[in-house]
Amino acid sequence: MEPPSVPAARLPQGLPVRENVSRVVYASQSRISGSVYAEMERIRGAALRHNTPLRVHTALLYQSGWFVQWKEGPGDAMVSLMARVARDPRHHSLRVIHSSHGPRLLDGPWSMAIVQRVEKPDDMTLRVLQLRDRIQAGAQHSPPSVWRQLSTPMQLPGAALRAELDVFQRVLVCAAFGGASMELVQWLAHLMGANVVHRRFAGPQDRDISTDLVDFEHDGEVLRVVAMARAGLALPLTRAFMPDYSHVMLLLCGNPDRDLALLRSVVSALAGVPAPPMLLGVGASDAMHLHPASIARGLGLVYLPCRADPKDSAATWAAARPVLAEWRQAANSDPLAAAPRARTSRR
Repeated sequence: MEPPSVPAARLPQGLPVRENVSRVVYASQSRISGSVYAEMERIRGAALRHNTPLRVHTALLYQSGWFVQWKEGPGDAMVSLMARVARDPRHHSLRVIHSSHGPRLLDGPWSMAIVQRVEKPDDMTLRVLQLRDRIQAGAQHSPPSVWRQLSTPMQLPGAALRAELDVFQRVLVCAAFGGASMELVQWLAHLMGANVVHRRFAGPQDRDISTDLVDFEHDGEVLRVVAMARAGLALPLTRAFMPDYSHVMLLLCGNPDRDLALLRSVVSALAGVPAPPMLLGVGASDAMHLHPASIARGLGLVYLPCRADPKDSAATWAAARPVLAEWRQAANSDPLAAAPRARTSRR
């Protein structure tokens, strides 16, 4: 019996040519006294009306009394827009952290996020100023790296002493059904004595999506595991970060329709990524991997099956950990060897 196809999520035969645009990431201090999220929704409405026709795409973050915006668009439109942004009374002390010209990374008009972390505004202020100073001194950071260092920097003991603050393995976890991905992050945090960082993401529509992450050190290596609801894979901000993951873990539930819907969402999020992360499927039986593996490999993606019950976080991590460790070992010996590579084998 042939496995069902996923035509809606089929990867393109050739990588699309991404439009070159102006890219700016800036931070500013908020003057909002009421509901910040309600104000962000109003900002979203105005941006979708005024910026979308100009082909300007935006990701907006609020954290610890600061706004961070990542904007991409044609140069002329960006110049006039930034002049208008600087006059907005809802913020002050605007600081441009990153400015570059390169491929468009935000492939949709709007994303926004709130990081729910207990942090003093002075801590965020220091992070903004230090990152700006490093970049002005010549450090090279992409817009996703700037966003990550401002919103969810690595905060393990000794992290500030690392020569490369943003270089560590990142793994994305999504479940076909239920909250198994969030439960895995919670379990890892308890096991490692780490804190879970809660975030809320939203796109052009009203619905917001929860995503949790945990950072920890294991066998001398630093890992970040991010749990994302399947709906979050459609957000432009999520898709912009897909190249940064070594693996995407798919927690299969055994229902073929739900499992293939998850695979479809992941493949769509990976469309256009030149070196996509490996797919690490976790299922309670070998048979659960047959269709997802065949489809993924037929699309040129690496699919690595792990046998474990995704509802059992301990068993899931025990099965996945050696696979993730192999990537880290390859990265430590030869960074090119660890880069995900597509393959077409149907074995």
